[in-house]
Amino acid sequence: MAVKFLQTDSLPAFLAHLAKDALVVAPIKTDGVVQFQAWAEGAEVDLDVLLAKQSPKEWIFPQTETYLEFSYGKVAAGGAGAAEGTEVKGDAGAEDEAAKSGPDTPVPDPTVTIETLNEAPAQVIFGLRPCDARGLVQMDNVFGGYGGFYYDPLYNARREATTVLAVACAVPRSTCFCTALGGSPAGTEGVDVLFTSVDGGFAVEALTDKGKALLSVVPGMADASDAQTKAADKVKAEAESAVDKPFALEGLRDHLHDNIADERWHSLSMRCISCGTCTYVCPSCYCFSINDEITESSGERYRVWDNCFNPMYTEETSGHNPRAQKSNRFRNRFSHKFWYYPDKYDSLLCSGCGRCISNCPTRIDIREVLTVMGAPAPKAAEGKGT
Repeated sequence: MAVKFLQTDSLPAFLAHLAKDALVVAPIKTDGVVQFQAWAEGAEVDLDVLLAKQSPKEWIFPQTETYLEFSYGKVAAGGAGAAEGTEVKGDAGAEDEAAKSGPDTPVPDPTVTIETLNEAPAQVIFGLRPCDARGLVQMDNVFGGYGGFYYDPLYNARREATTVLAVACAVPRSTCFCTALGGSPAGTEGVDVLFTSVDGGFAVEALTDKGKALLSVVPGMADASDAQTKAADKVKAEAESAVDKPFALEGLRDHLHDNIADERWHSLSMRCISCGTCTYVCPSCYCFSINDEITESSGERYRVWDNCFNPMYTEETSGHNPRAQKSNRFRNRFSHKFWYYPDKYDSLLCSGCGRCISNCPTRIDIREVLTVMGAPAPKAAEGKGT
């Protein structure tokens, strides 16, 4: 499909057309903060801010998600009258109740009715950056059954129902480092349609079958001119050259392994207050906990984002915590992204968006940590007097 051109003032009509058949999610400023929100006619999309406060991952992997509802009841002994889908279990007090009621009195059996939830309406996410889209691809490895590992039906249903319309970065921030990780301000990994800002509008490239199908039903999109296509290429090249590469990936995994017991982890973690902000704004962090909440005879099971800086994150039922010290949890975050995860998925768990840098209340910089701890282990000082 040829590169298309969308005029800036036609963007609301473009989104309105998409909203006829799908939920449209876009970066919108509310109370001075840009967040990904459900778009409605009249809402103004904010692309002036390079990165929204959080990535749009919560629209595919919600921060809190109820996936199972259950209720308790009783049916006649033997299961008579039990509804389809219920599970009948014995009651520890059934024998006592039978003894009190008499030998011929039928005892109700307890039941639990379980209903699974998995809602995945069609949705279009517009205005995310290539680093956000790449973060989704990194999460796909975890939840998508990569290498025969875990397949999550909740995540994948939403992922399949989502079309990703990314906007290339024209002016990267000083905290961006996507190119150091093999990414790009105009990266296409995980992107269905890429928009590049040019004079008067956007050059629009469909990159996948899903993207081509979406653009094919949008009326009034003309082919981009050669000048507009060249202008888009220039924007991409200039943005690429503007991103620093603060560290090298070569040897990084091995050096993190060799430095696992290094005392510098402690000094680097001193400023950390274990708030978990870096994990919540990250486009690829995926850790979660599962909880049950019960009210009288009914309840729900839900999962909620967790973070590896939580002191109870690795606490075992025995009370033992293998990462009780903050420095160990601090080390785990960086080792997971650049050592453990690559070992399992042959990829990285970081897209270089820099949100963890700009949002950290104590200004911890992932680039600094990797520059120090991702370097070869320092040699032991030679003995004096030799």
